[in-house]
Amino acid sequence: MYIDSIRFTDPPVHHRFPPLYENLGLPEVSSYIEQKYEFDFTIGKTKRTGQGGIRMYMQYEDFKVIIAGKLTGFGPKRLIELESLLMDKVKKPFLDNIEADTKSQTVFHTHFGRKDRRK
Repeated sequence: MYIDSIRFTDPPVHHRFPPLYENLGLPEVSSYIEQKYEFDFTIGKTKRTGQGGIRMYMQYEDFKVIIAGKLTGFGPKRLIELESLLMDKVKKPFLDNIEADTKSQTVFHTHFGRKDRRK
């Protein structure tokens, strides 16, 4: 399996969560920067295209590759191998994009708790 090319489709987006969630220690509700991309890869003699994203969790300085959609013929082992190959290829350009980004988009996630209805 080989990664032939990677093209970023969107600029980096900063996702910010309220401090209430940040200190829970859960990456799912921790602030992160994400960028989406398309990639071409070869498996055997077949060339295919896929879509994905990369996230950097700011508090943990941890990276995660996300593959959007299902890839036909890929089980858990092949997906792990593909994620590893993508991480090697996309991490450095992603960090370069974050540093070069002048107009970053920011998404704020807020807490919409229920108000106390007692009076």
